[in-house]
Amino acid sequence: MPENKIKITPAKGRPMLHWVGKKPLEYVKGFPTQLMEIYDPLNNAKIHEIPSYENLKDNWHNLLFHGDNKDVLATLLEKGFRGKIDLIYIDPPFSSNKDYVRKVELRGLKSLGKIEDDDASVLQQVMYEDLWKRDEYFQFMYERLMLLKELLANTGSIYVHLDWHVGHYIKLIMDEIFGQENFRNEIIWWYPGGLKAVPKFFPRKHDAILFYTKTGDYTFNTQRRAPEESSLWERWKEYSRDGRTVLYKDFPKSDKVKLEDYTKRFIARYGREPGPDDVIYEFEGPIVDSVWYDCPQVFRLLNEKVGFETQKPEALLERIIKASSNPRDLVLDCFIGSGTTARVAQKLGRRWIGCDINKGAIHLASRELQKIINEQVKKNETKYPTFAVYKVNDYDLKLLRTEAIELAVQHIGIQRTRTDSFFDGTLGKNLVKIIDFNHPLTLLDLQLIQDELRKRPDEDRDITVVCLGKELAVDPWIDDWNKKHPVNKIHVIELKTDKKYGSFLIHKPAEAKVKIERIDKTTAKAA
Repeated sequence: MPENKIKITPAKGRPMLHWVGKKPLEYVKGFPTQLMEIYDPLNNAKIHEIPSYENLKDNWHNLLFHGDNKDVLATLLEKGFRGKIDLIYIDPPFSSNKDYVRKVELRGLKSLGKIEDDDASVLQQVMYEDLWKRDEYFQFMYERLMLLKELLANTGSIYVHLDWHVGHYIKLIMDEIFGQENFRNEIIWWYPGGLKAVPKFFPRKHDAILFYTKTGDYTFNTQRRAPEESSLWERWKEYSRDGRTVLYKDFPKSDKVKLEDYTKRFIARYGREPGPDDVIYEFEGPIVDSVWYDCPQVFRLLNEKVGFETQKPEALLERIIKASSNPRDLVLDCFIGSGTTARVAQKLGRRWIGCDINKGAIHLASRELQKIINEQVKKNETKYPTFAVYKVNDYDLKLLRTEAIELAVQHIGIQRTRTDSFFDGTLGKNLVKIIDFNHPLTLLDLQLIQDELRKRPDEDRDITVVCLGKELAVDPWIDDWNKKHPVNKIHVIELKTDKKYGSFLIHKPAEAKVKIERIDKTTAKAA
């Protein structure tokens, strides 16, 4: 079976930024998806073990992926999502050289005193590290932006949220990938708040959001600020009964020129004279420009805070999603963090896909999404009440054998042979045996293969053994076996190290940086 490699379109834009180790993606390979969790409050969704676009297009449920976003994006390409994403927003690491933490309350510690931080017992859990060598960061972003372009629809848009650390570099990379002609805006998000004096430079009070499109034909809906910001609102608000509109009978008759102008517009639109209770004028706020000063940071929004340090306000995402997508469009955020993009997309009736490498972020996003969906279901306000959580290339090692087999079959391209009681399938002309991922390939496993072959004297095919790892004694045993057997030679695919199939299983033990101090209540000093 030929290896399923997905070709990536070369970046052809100018200008170009160069760095040590720059290498464009030419091909990527997707990984199997492992279904971990389903949230289906109405209990009527059809959940797919393999979330392909073909499976989902007529029976959609939203998708939340736990894994490295490069692997997830490659998997989405492999599963038919190329050109299907209408809007992408990402808030990637800023290469800021600091760790970001989440505060977690420790249960059962009230009797043991408190860690003095916001008057609660807390554990600071590292959510992600933003510590990079500059060249590595460029390559990291380059690869992911290339994959995102492949997924973006021709009418789609991408917003990349950055700050002063690397925003100017990433703009050059985006010019190369998306084309300078598809650059639309550098949006300045200015966040109000108290200023602290800093030595020898002006306090930094804004982020930059780079807005690009795939082509010149793209979705865009003009956004306006609140009607109260209209230049005419103060002048005519006394004639408005709701603060937004003015009825024909209430319009100031002294302003004959305006009244005549709006009457002509009403007749042209409706084909009749306005009646006394018809709306003759509606206040419009000013058009939103590229400086956004009305989206306060989350620390000022107590109803939104979920304990994620780099969380962005919902108002910011609401403006982006309303501007560059329509209801039922598909929104992607592959640095989902606290889940703001998915939450706002859910509220606005968009379909969404989220991804994060951090397990804590996935749990946090899932929890907050469930709250929103529960409220929507009560009010019958959502077409998309279901989402599923999948793992990609960060699978649990304690798997059921059937799960392990299916993951390996998908990844390697094995043809299943369900009528065979011993071998799991074929790969080309070879028989395939998949070893339980909960232990390495051992001499006992090889002995079992040898015993099975003795029962099949006419079997002349070679054997491919798929395993996660192997004991040291295995290689000499196989070398000796292969020298003595012109048929039934044994070949091993070790999924941890195999160059062809990549690092199939990545397992990192949970870790946290913890600092605990016991407070002496009598002296209020750390003991």
